[in-house]
Amino acid sequence: MDSFKEQIIKKENTSHDNMLRFLISFAAVALGFGVIMFTISAMAYLPLAIFIAGAIIYGAVHLMQNLNLEYEYIFTNGDLDIDKVIAARSRKHLITLKVNDATDIGEYKEGVSSGDKSVVLASAMNSELTDWYMDFKHAEYGETRLVFTPNDDMLRVIKTHLPRNIRNKVNIPDKPEEDFE
Repeated sequence: MDSFKEQIIKKENTSHDNMLRFLISFAAVALGFGVIMFTISAMAYLPLAIFIAGAIIYGAVHLMQNLNLEYEYIFTNGDLDIDKVIAARSRKHLITLKVNDATDIGEYKEGVSSGDKSVVLASAMNSELTDWYMDFKHAEYGETRLVFTPNDDMLRVIKTHLPRNIRNKVNIPDKPEEDFE
């Protein structure tokens, strides 16, 4: 039987994201104003200056929209594909892994050391949701740790394909609670 599950999770804005938005806005307004003021003082090319200021503002809006991220987890027959969706207009493939190659899995807590592993961060960064980590050996990245935010349905599907020795680390009921009624 084929296994397929898809989940899209929106990354929450962090204080770092908010600071970047502020700095981009401030820089765009300052540059736009500076270009127009320089042109007025030089008494030439005002239409060109307005166009350049508009391009700066447009570029700033584009940069700020790129901070709106979503992660898409696609599980198909033991393979987990993770893509980053940027501003709902472009997609970047992050990693593909075989779940049965996992060496460890568990709930991710702040301060959990990844050692010398490469880290792929595909988390919602939401304190209300539970982040999980999965360690595995990847052909391109070597020893790797994935930090992600799967929902219960995705965890159930992943759990069925995990190696037997780590499967019991995923403490989640086999079926949703409404099925037990």
